[in-house]
This record gives sequence, structure tokens and C-alpha cells, in this order.
Amino acid sequence: MKKTDIVLIVIILALSVSLYFILNRGPAEESHVNIFVNGEPVRSEGLAETIDPILIESPYGSNIIKIDSGSVQVAWSDCSSQVCVRTGKISRPVEVIVCLPHRLLIAITGNRDAKGQEGVDAVTW
Repeated sequence: MKKTDIVLIVIILALSVSLYFILNRGPAEESHVNIFVNGEPVRSEGLAETIDPILIESPYGSNIIKIDSGSVQVAWSDCSSQVCVRTGKISRPVEVIVCLPHRLLIAITGNRDAKGQEGVDAVTW
């Protein structure tokens, strides 16, 4: 390996670590969890709240959704793939949970990031 190869690897690693910390800053302020079934809005809750589990029943199947202090997750689903359950917790406006067999979409929307800035995010910047 040449000296320039090592320098390039170090720069790429430093950028990767920096980008990881920029994108994982925590829950957004004023964020809401929006739940859709078959493209239709079913429910909207504040992300900062901790509420009882939500049971979503539709002709396509059933899901239990947990919202807990800044994050949301599908705790249970009767679909065969369980991809929505294995997605785990999401907490940022750029993340979504999808259950294709049940046509369920959980999205986080918000106007501000964790630092209170509006509009420009780390990806746009």
C-alpha cells in the first residue's frame, strides 16, 4: 500500500464516523408519528409522548405499534415476513416502517431537528 492509499482510507473513515454522528442526533422536536393503512391516514400522535400500545386492525391484518418517548416501533404483527417488527425503533423524520402485507406505513414528520433548526438537514447541507 502506498502512503496516499492510507491517507485516503483514513479520510473516508473520518467522514463516515462524522456522518454517522450527524445523522444520529436523537428525536426531532415537534415531531409526529403518522400511521397510514392502504395510503389512508389512520392516526397521528406526538412522538415525544409515551402512550399505550396502538392496535391497528384492517382487512389486511393486525399490528401493535408502540410510541415511547421519542421513538416508535411495531411491537407485534401477524404478517408472515415480520420485516416491520425487525425494523426496530425509529426516531427521525427521515425514517419509516413499512409492513407490505398489511399495507401499513409509519412515518415521522416534523419541522425541526434535534438542534431546533428548520429546513436544512445534514443530507441537504
